[in-house]
Amino acid sequence: MSRLQPSSKPLRIAVMGLSGVGKTRLSRVLSRDSWFHYSVDYRIWTHYLGDQLSDYVKQLAMQHPLLREMLRRDAITVEHRVHIDNLLATAYFMGMLGNPKELGSTLKDFSSRMAMHAEAEKAAMLDIPAFVERAQKLYQYPHFMADLSGSLCEIVDVTDPDDPVLQMLDDSVTLIYICATQSHTALLTKRNNANPKPMYYRPNFIAAEMPKLLTHFNVRSVENVSPKEVGAFLYPRLLAHRVERYEAIAAKHAVTLTMEEAAAIQSEADLLALLGRR
Repeated sequence: MSRLQPSSKPLRIAVMGLSGVGKTRLSRVLSRDSWFHYSVDYRIWTHYLGDQLSDYVKQLAMQHPLLREMLRRDAITVEHRVHIDNLLATAYFMGMLGNPKELGSTLKDFSSRMAMHAEAEKAAMLDIPAFVERAQKLYQYPHFMADLSGSLCEIVDVTDPDDPVLQMLDDSVTLIYICATQSHTALLTKRNNANPKPMYYRPNFIAAEMPKLLTHFNVRSVENVSPKEVGAFLYPRLLAHRVERYEAIAAKHAVTLTMEEAAAIQSEADLLALLGRR
C-alpha cells in the first residue's frame, strides 16, 4: 500500500466508504488550488456511460408526441446534466428492480444495467493513474484525491491477489476507508425506507436474496412487487453486505478512519496529522 508522503511532495489519496460517510466532504475541505478532485461516479457517467444515459433521456422524450416530433426534426435537443453533486439522472437510468407498471425493471433488464455499470466502474477506477499524472503535468495540481463510488466494494475481489483495481490502488494512492457508525447505517436505512433509491447490486447478492424476497412477499416473480418495497427489503441487507466487504478490503489495503475522525478534518494539515499517527 502506498503511504502518504510529506506535504512538500505530491499527495495521492483515494477515499472509500458507504454513502454519506464524508468522502465528498473531505474533498471539499482540501484546497481547490492545490488538490485535483477525481470523482469516479462523475467519470462513469460523463465518459463510460454518457451515451447510454443520453439515449435514455431521449427515449423518455420520444414518448411525448410533440417532443418526439421536434426531436425527429432536430428542432430541440434533450441532454442530461451530470454534476459531481447531482447524479439524479443517473439514478433514474439505473432504475429499481420491481413491477414495470410502477416504473420498475424486470430482472433481465436490471441485471443488464448492473453489468454495464460494473464494467464502467472498473474502467473509471483503472483511469486513476492516468489522472494522477494528468493532474500534475497538465493542470499542475501538486496533490490528488479520488472520491470513490459507494459500490467500489462490489466490483473488486479481495480474495484475489491479482485483482487489477486493488493492485492499482496499492501502487498509486494511499487508500482511506471511512468506517460508518451503527447510528449512520441506521439513519441510511431509515432514509431509504422512506424513499428507496436505485443501487448497484452484485449478481451473486441478488441471486442469494431473491428467494428470501419472493418468500417474504409471497410472490413468484419480483415483477409482482413494487420497486419501493423491493428497495426497502434489500437495502439493509445490502448495507451489511457492503460493510463486510469494505472491512475486508480495508484490512489489507487501507488506512481506516472513523466518521468522527473524518468529520474533524478541516484542512490538509489535519489530514496529514491524523494519518501520520496511523
